[in-house]
Amino acid sequence: MKNSEETKKRGFLAWIERVGNKMPHPFKMFMQITAFVLVCSLAFSLLDVSATHPTTKDTIKVINLISIDGLLLFMGNFVKNFQNFPVLGLVLILGIGTGLCERTGLFSAAIKMGLANTKGNMVVFIIAIIGLLANQAGDVAFILIPPIAGAIFHGMGRHPVAGVFLGYATVGGGFTTTLIPSGMDVILTPVTIQAAKMIVPDFDMPILSGYYFLCVSALLCAAAATAVTVKVIEPMLGEYRSESGETAQDMRVSPEEARAVKRAGYAVLIFLVLLAAACVPASSFLRNAETKSLMIRSPFMANMQFYFIVVFVLAGLVYGKSIGKIHGVNDVVKLMEESVRTLVPFIVLVIAIGQFLFLFAQSNLGQILAIRGGEYLASLSVPIQLIAVLFVLLSAFVNLFIGSGSTKWMLLGPIFVPMFMQLNIHPALTQAIYRLGDSGTNHLTPLFAYFAILLSTTQRYNKNAGMGTLFSAMLPYAGAFLLVYALQVVVWITLNLPTGIGGGIWLN
Repeated sequence: MKNSEETKKRGFLAWIERVGNKMPHPFKMFMQITAFVLVCSLAFSLLDVSATHPTTKDTIKVINLISIDGLLLFMGNFVKNFQNFPVLGLVLILGIGTGLCERTGLFSAAIKMGLANTKGNMVVFIIAIIGLLANQAGDVAFILIPPIAGAIFHGMGRHPVAGVFLGYATVGGGFTTTLIPSGMDVILTPVTIQAAKMIVPDFDMPILSGYYFLCVSALLCAAAATAVTVKVIEPMLGEYRSESGETAQDMRVSPEEARAVKRAGYAVLIFLVLLAAACVPASSFLRNAETKSLMIRSPFMANMQFYFIVVFVLAGLVYGKSIGKIHGVNDVVKLMEESVRTLVPFIVLVIAIGQFLFLFAQSNLGQILAIRGGEYLASLSVPIQLIAVLFVLLSAFVNLFIGSGSTKWMLLGPIFVPMFMQLNIHPALTQAIYRLGDSGTNHLTPLFAYFAILLSTTQRYNKNAGMGTLFSAMLPYAGAFLLVYALQVVVWITLNLPTGIGGGIWLN
């Protein structure tokens, strides 16, 4: 007779979880994927598969990595591929800082104080909005938001894994949308302008030419994430029980904990005030030396990750000292060591993932896939709304293989911006549509560096969680995001709404 847990888990998503969890360990899986890339590099190089780069007009060919040169390249970069893994250093340092807050009890106490009177599903929507705002911090949001969201859910008596999934999905699914103008506007717009000049030599547009469109996209993302979490993820996960059998954390906070939280908050506030004061002078060392801008290509934005590290370490130290868990340097070191131990599974995975990312990039398979897919879509003769939706889906598909949003836009922008301009579509809309697809599957692909972190974070609450668990949870989010994004594109074009400041649907 099946137990109640097995009885609950039925349907398509449960099937995906069961099948997915039968997949090999992520380390082995990435070794197998790497082997597949090597075989593809040999096969497609023999077939002389190539593509023409839309900007440089250079011919890009598949590089055969199953060769003496490929072997030497692999051996010569094996250690570097681990050392240069995009987020390795950030994960370790930030993990120590956030671990200090977690292990001293700061996160738990602060969450209890902040959400003691919060009820219903509004907290789900609020967490989703926080995840969307966190894109201002860049990739660091993928590390910060999921564990905090999980702790919030746990503190409210809800399933903590649902919180982890919500945090990760909203950060990824709305990463290039914008409630507040972000660095993506600054990075992508010049590429768009340059591509547009192929058709209109004197073309120009403001950085915020897609702001209205992308701001609405962010709100739609938050609403979709809330609905999926409440209607799909939480029912799928059921009631949470830890190994000790508890179903929820005690939401009460002692007077000592409350005082310690306030002291930690004051310490962080003082740091932020000092930081703000340093930014005020026009000659500030945190401003761009030439333009004096605080937001565009400035030391202030470049060092954003450092500020987060200082905030977490400072808060953890002050709280731990106030509550009596830190008496000296030895206690601090011990807490940091314990924090690093939780990151060991991720560090081991980096060995395999780093080799795959390097060899996949060296093979040129990703670039050729993006260019060929774009050329095919450009050749279709269908209504504008359908072309736009297909472009969203193409961007989402390519995003499964190439993580960097700016890299993909450098490949796709020179193809689709001129093509859409010839259909009288404004480049601002083309860029905005691309950003929706680029966001829609960030949280779904296992090739994204932070997917391994999602697995380790989930396993804090469910040691049996595997890749299937993540896929079965991320698929509903991806489907919901892409659905609302596609509907928004159709409505926006049909109603001829402005995309932002100086931007619109039609070029003329």
